[in-house]
Amino acid sequence: MRDIDGLYYFIGDIDDPKAAKFHRYARAVRSIAFNAGGNTTHPISLAGMSWLGQQLKGRALLPGLQRVQFKDPNRDSVHMGLLPLILSPSIETIGFNGSFLSANTFHTYSLPIVCGGAPQLKHLLLEDHGVVSHTGIWGSLHSILRPLQRLESLSLLLPNTLSMPSAFLYQLIPNIRSLTSLYLDTHTGSHSESRTSIWDFPTDEFQSLISLELVNRSECKICPCYLSSLLKRATSMVFHISTSLTGHNQFKQAIETLSTMKNLKTVKIVPRARGVVIAPVNLKGFLRSLNLETFDIRGGTLQVENGDCGGGLSVFFDAVNAQDGGGTIRRPLRFLHTPIWRHISQPTGHFPPIGALVDIARNAIGLHHLSLCIYSTWIGPNNQTLKSLMETWEEPAVPSTLRHLEIAELRSSTFEPAEYRDLARLLDIIFPNLESVRMIDHDPSRDTKWDEHWKLIEEYRCMRRSLRIHGLSF
Repeated sequence: MRDIDGLYYFIGDIDDPKAAKFHRYARAVRSIAFNAGGNTTHPISLAGMSWLGQQLKGRALLPGLQRVQFKDPNRDSVHMGLLPLILSPSIETIGFNGSFLSANTFHTYSLPIVCGGAPQLKHLLLEDHGVVSHTGIWGSLHSILRPLQRLESLSLLLPNTLSMPSAFLYQLIPNIRSLTSLYLDTHTGSHSESRTSIWDFPTDEFQSLISLELVNRSECKICPCYLSSLLKRATSMVFHISTSLTGHNQFKQAIETLSTMKNLKTVKIVPRARGVVIAPVNLKGFLRSLNLETFDIRGGTLQVENGDCGGGLSVFFDAVNAQDGGGTIRRPLRFLHTPIWRHISQPTGHFPPIGALVDIARNAIGLHHLSLCIYSTWIGPNNQTLKSLMETWEEPAVPSTLRHLEIAELRSSTFEPAEYRDLARLLDIIFPNLESVRMIDHDPSRDTKWDEHWKLIEEYRCMRRSLRIHGLSF
């Protein structure tokens, strides 16, 4: 490749022995990403691109390539010129991100050439968070994807484009019968009704489907954009919330529908911002009425009433441990992710204390992964101390199954040296199967000044656990 007058040209014979190093590296490339950005490098000339294509003689430029991602490329760019040269049967994953999806170039050229040049494609992602109408995609995607007989997962993320025709999913599903995983965040105009018998089909269209995640953007209600037959097969539902939920039973209608979905295992609630306040009473219905394995509240603020010593967590565990009418406990919750922040009248008194972990160890049967905030300066009510918690601990009939603990430390005063040892000991006593303690890392507003302190506590805990497992004392 040579720079001539500000343009890159491919010059020479690609089969020349001097190109052996290039071929060796080219065969080793497994993943490549084309990102939008400024003109920081010289463009490749059209003549140079043509010469390269002629030299390749139908061979792939990167014969071992497995993953390709295009992040908002221009509709007529070097990226699109390289596309036919890098496609090969070895490619298994391709992603297109950005407004390029709304261009005619995408659905008339780029996507069809991908489907033809990467016949072994297993994973396809199409994502755009803009508001441009994607008319071309809706009309052609079902026929374009038909040749991909090995496609296993499809993710369509077009959350802000409210232009999906009611018939789109009805036309799409029969052409992707090999799918085992489907993620949909697609919506009709004004979230209008798509759940009619006219646009429905038998559930045997989903014989291979294992994972189906549907994203709702109608606040507390189930988005009417999805077909009834899709709802019946959904394994995961996501609710995006933009307004505070401080009333009672605001998810009641949604929960009634979810309770009829026998495959449902996961519910995720995604508040738009930290200022979105959620009353716990609105959440317990998910755990009492549904047979969930995962309940994930990713962000927002939990409202805590005065007098609640558990920092709002008691509602979750009361609901999890509730028995059904026959006296039997439902399938245990495996993963629980709770908000970091609290909406309270007192600035510190109602964040979860250390004592809340003891309650979890006693009562959260089957829980494997827990994410929560903690205020470790406060041990608990009635003048509890770390020492008193350990002295009064009684081994439950079934030891805690917790494997992974994620925390956000909210204490206001520094640690005392003895606290490192005592906290490590307490955690090892109440969570004998615990494998890791980590700090929550998804919230940039979280104060990280206590992270190193908790790393030290975790080192102590791991040492204690190792000695205990090998029958040694600390």
